[in-house]
Amino acid sequence: MPSSRFGPEARLGGRKDYQRVFSDGRKHVGRHIILWSAVNDAPQNGARLGLSVSVKVGNAVLRNRLKRLVRESFRLNRALLANGRDLVVYLRPGCRWKKRQEAETDLLELCKKAGLMAA
Repeated sequence: MPSSRFGPEARLGGRKDYQRVFSDGRKHVGRHIILWSAVNDAPQNGARLGLSVSVKVGNAVLRNRLKRLVRESFRLNRALLANGRDLVVYLRPGCRWKKRQEAETDLLELCKKAGLMAA
């Protein structure tokens, strides 16, 4: 069972992990999110998250707030996601969530559409 923390075990490690997800993974497009998902090397550790937010989304304050909302949504729902998956979330320009529930709804809907929810 994965931890409810958002520690190092819940994050993508570095450039190689991101490149692997982008090259080997599948792409799923939502209204505010583009999600890439791929199988990871250690399936017993649970899902891992990586974020990519372009300058086009807004200033640094807005980008950091949106990243915090996605991280918290992922942390709270990590147990619902299938183990052994690496996710990269790209926030699209125009994303203007005000509350965590909005980010959580968009993230979970896209994960369901992508078939990433645990059975």
